[in-house]
Amino acid sequence: MSKKTVSENARRQSVVRSTKASARLEQRVVPDNHVRSPKVEKFVESLRAKA
Repeated sequence: MSKKTVSENARRQSVVRSTKASARLEQRVVPDNHVRSPKVEKFVESLRAKA
């Protein structure tokens, strides 16, 4: 298989699709109108900063 250059946007969409599909299979779907609390947002940001 040859290498392909994939845009950041395409990669991100692929990750989102895969994550949603996994959640559906594991019966842990988050409603579309769900809003994270500020405390959770802060926690997620701290994880992103470490990565």
